[in-house]
Amino acid sequence: MAVGVSDPVRTLYRTLLAYGAFAILILVAGVAEYVHFEPFTSSASLHAKAVGVYAYDPATKQTSGPDRERFARNEGFAAVVDWSGLPDNITVEAVWFDSFENVVGSVGPGVPSQLRSQTVVPAEVPEGLKYHLPGEYIFAIERLDNGRPVEVIGRRVVYVER
Repeated sequence: MAVGVSDPVRTLYRTLLAYGAFAILILVAGVAEYVHFEPFTSSASLHAKAVGVYAYDPATKQTSGPDRERFARNEGFAAVVDWSGLPDNITVEAVWFDSFENVVGSVGPGVPSQLRSQTVVPAEVPEGLKYHLPGEYIFAIERLDNGRPVEVIGRRVVYVER
């Protein structure tokens, strides 16, 4: 009478094969997502110009001082955008994101000729707070297609210090 002997190496081998198959599945999903959101046919020649990020006074709605990358929590700041270099056959918007990826300021969406009078895009303090949250703020100028962002055509990063 033969007793069935379990081979522990076979179980480990099958487990490693399952992990490998799962890793390949994740890789294929990542490549598919990349190709979907960064298609090879997209126009890489579109670039919007963020002139700079400056101190901003919400009372006067004016920017002042030099272009900066760091601000204190109690300082207002805004990006200045040059819409003139973009064709009028695209829809764009300019958006500020805080460290938690919350939208804290925006202009648009619209075609560049509609937005030419809105060149100053302030980052607003979140409702219920007195100051900006510390961390990295990203200013993105995005091209939209059917109301969804499909391409970042300009970007600036600023830091709000503690």
